[in-house]
Amino acid sequence: MSDNDFLTTSLQHRNMRVDVTDPTPRPMLAILDAKPGMAEAFRDKIVDLVRAVRKEPGCVTFTAYEARDIPGRFYLYEIYTNAAAFDAHLATDHVHDFIASIPTLSTGGPGSLFQLNEIPIP
Repeated sequence: MSDNDFLTTSLQHRNMRVDVTDPTPRPMLAILDAKPGMAEAFRDKIVDLVRAVRKEPGCVTFTAYEARDIPGRFYLYEIYTNAAAFDAHLATDHVHDFIASIPTLSTGGPGSLFQLNEIPIP
């Protein structure tokens, strides 16, 4: 599959779909493993992504973590102001570039991204 095919398929995946009329905050978690020997390159790609995403007007937070006990496993925690902001995020060139790099650098795919609902604590 070419990078463009992977990008198109990823952006159409059910985990990426949003109801842009949803006004609630959009927390997300991505869990991505680097391919063997690719952890450093993938880490660099993640750093570039985080820097770009943090400049998006709808980004509340975007933090990247690497597992202490599993080198090369990355967790991307992101919150957008609402579903429309997440939708706008998905349309950016830096996100397209990152998604297109996944087949080379990671074993993950769109199924590695999870949209979250906060559990209300009364």
